[in-house]
Amino acid sequence: MEVTSQMTTAPVFTSADEALAMLESALGYLAAADAAQLPTEIQARSLQVLERADALATAARAQVLGAFTARRGYCEDADYSPRMWLINQTRVTRGTAAGHVGWARRAAAHPRLAAALAAGGISVSFARVICDWTDKLPVDSRDEADRILIDAARSGLDLRDLTALAVQMY
Repeated sequence: MEVTSQMTTAPVFTSADEALAMLESALGYLAAADAAQLPTEIQARSLQVLERADALATAARAQVLGAFTARRGYCEDADYSPRMWLINQTRVTRGTAAGHVGWARRAAAHPRLAAALAAGGISVSFARVICDWTDKLPVDSRDEADRILIDAARSGLDLRDLTALAVQMY
């Protein structure tokens, strides 16, 4: 397995099914690869790309789950909530289902953070912390606070510096 330069253009798919098949194929390849045989620079790059992929997956899942919830798609399988549908249909634990539903709600309440995740510009863990901080602010200040903290995170501030910036906002 060789991981080369960062992709600069989005692949073109003809359907969501095609994109999902490619996603499963790519992750299957990486999961089956003998990572111990890879050069450390490829291991490092793989970890960086997988972290961005986690952000993209979180954004995609939140968007799809939000739409699925709005359409009450879970009712078609006789489930009474999106959380129960996830537990029954995707075989995840209650905690994982609650986390996925939480991200769908966060994405709706924090569109800038959802966009930053979708762009792979911020990690899931940093996005979660920023949501927790800005949720404590008045509603009319949250979007701008999200913008400031996202920009700061993208510019390279670490969590300690972001915490100090959030404290100043309070």
